[in-house]
Amino acid sequence: MKQFGRQYRLELGSSHDGIAIDTLRIAFDIRKTSDSTPNPAKITVWNLNRDHLSLLTSRQYNRVRLLAGYADLRLLFVGDIIKPSVRRDGTDYIIELECGDGDHDYRHGHVCLSLAAGATDAQVLRALSTSMPSTRLGPIQMQGQRGLTRGKVLSGNTRDLLDAMANNHGADWSIQDGALMLLPADTVLAGDAVLLSQSSGMIGSPEVTDDGLKITTLLNPALRIGGLVRVDSIIPIYNGDYKITSLQDMGDVMAEAWFSTVTCVGGDFQNVRPSV
Repeated sequence: MKQFGRQYRLELGSSHDGIAIDTLRIAFDIRKTSDSTPNPAKITVWNLNRDHLSLLTSRQYNRVRLLAGYADLRLLFVGDIIKPSVRRDGTDYIIELECGDGDHDYRHGHVCLSLAAGATDAQVLRALSTSMPSTRLGPIQMQGQRGLTRGKVLSGNTRDLLDAMANNHGADWSIQDGALMLLPADTVLAGDAVLLSQSSGMIGSPEVTDDGLKITTLLNPALRIGGLVRVDSIIPIYNGDYKITSLQDMGDVMAEAWFSTVTCVGGDFQNVRPSV
């Protein structure tokens, strides 16, 4: 299926106010991995009006949501605005927004709570998630449900406690588009595999790297960390199903860039079975 008519909507604001932009020039560079470090994004906007620039530089607007696609818009990124900076290029005023998915919750989440004997890992995870108010629970897969043999006090940075829990389950945890995700290496997100082929927008042929198979395609918001892709290449040796471990989305509405690049690994995968 060929992909025409690219479009976007950029939403900037706070918890109670905001604006939506769909006609100005914007550019974006979004990078996602299965690592727990917040996924970074750089979003650039040309010629916002002065009032909106002021709301961003004063940090009154501190959240961003970007949707993009073709006939239909799909979520590409959501997160916190970490650093806004304004520059001038001729008659253009350009604001660059450095953003992080779940950045505030990752850096400031902290817990101090008591757990009763018998509490399961799923219950512990729910308790930890309450310290991350801007992050919802997403796909969670745990290998078994162990209960505490005795009461326990949890105290510390939420990210460190999540690191320990993920390690116990042979899993990676991360925040993806505002959702907390915990997936073992042999597990993929539920749903059909996304087809990557010349007819669906693949550019060139897959490339083998140290981190896995690297594939560039026309921008495809259906691609998600932990999701399954089905590669149908003119080079048959690469064909098969792969799990996405890293993803870069790049675009500029006034230039040629409108691409997704995935790195993925092969294996025998099962669909996530929610355990929280």
